[in-house]
Amino acid sequence: MSATIVLVHGGFVDGAGWRRVYDELKADGFAVRIVQNPTKSLADDAATTRDVLDAVDGPVVLVGHSYGGAVITEAGNHDKVEALVYVTAFAPDQGESVNTLLGTFPADGPQPPILPPVNGYLFLDRTRYAESFAADVSAQEAAFMADSQVPWGLEALGGIVTKAAWHTKPSWYLHVTEDRMIPPAAQASMAERIGATVAETPGSHAIYVSRPGVVADLIKRAAATLA
Repeated sequence: MSATIVLVHGGFVDGAGWRRVYDELKADGFAVRIVQNPTKSLADDAATTRDVLDAVDGPVVLVGHSYGGAVITEAGNHDKVEALVYVTAFAPDQGESVNTLLGTFPADGPQPPILPPVNGYLFLDRTRYAESFAADVSAQEAAFMADSQVPWGLEALGGIVTKAAWHTKPSWYLHVTEDRMIPPAAQASMAERIGATVAETPGSHAIYVSRPGVVADLIKRAAATLA
């Protein structure tokens, strides 16, 4: 039985952004599921992801973009998960959070334009969304993404990983060299720490939208190792 691909989105967006990656994978015959996380808290998002994993038959390649990397790090301990794929994603260790990792980013590098929280939720500055998150996406699509942001909860940002799945599951990492949300140097450091097989590509944080074939190719490489 070939692996099922389970895709986990990051903060400020929802699972619909995976559509082009989904289409690429389906065209090659993969079963694909997309997790729709509320991004209110890491614990809730990991539980929602585990519910999807429970419903899948056979082995899973679990994929996370951005904050979704923290989710797959926590939920990836599920016994059906055979491989983890981080797409310019956070890869915290036990006892760490996305907020912990943000604190290690170079102070002189690009800073994500996250606005002060309102009622426990975060948004990106709409006027800077395109340049920071989606610089290689069409202006029209980037504007839609900015105007359809999903609130990102402070409990998701600060949620602590209890057990990091990458310690026991093989990992792949897509290093995106022009990302202005997660600095390329930080991506490289996280990928090295988790012992990931690394692929590199130019592109923005929205690489799963702008270059879905590149993302799908890495996922397929991970799945091929399970065949």
